[in-house]
Amino acid sequence: QKTGTGIVRQWNILAKMVDPQEIPEFVDPYYWLKYFPPIGVDHLKNFGVGVDWRRTFITTAVNPYYDAFIRWQFETLRAKNKILFGKRNNVYSLVDGQVCADHDRSEGEGVGPQEYVLIKLKVLPIEDT
Repeated sequence: QKTGTGIVRQWNILAKMVDPQEIPEFVDPYYWLKYFPPIGVDHLKNFGVGVDWRRTFITTAVNPYYDAFIRWQFETLRAKNKILFGKRNNVYSLVDGQVCADHDRSEGEGVGPQEYVLIKLKVLPIEDT
């Protein structure tokens, strides 16, 4: 049973993580890149992950060299037909009004999209005799 309202606002999500006075700063996309990666690094260090933290892997204009490498890698893979674009089936949540991944559901994990055959029939009026 879904318990949410179906409407989740980014403001409400951020209010659980940051000082509400700081939320307007997140209008700037680069502010996200300054704010959250250090928190992620701290969490990974608390897990005991051994990582060389001298490098970052942000693929935006903030890190143009790594961004150029990733673009080159994707273009190379696309040229070799290793990356495919197309439609894929998804499970849609009527409650949330959006696509719902397997781990997003409180029940029904492992359930995939179902295929249906729809037959449309024209109903003719009955003639009086």
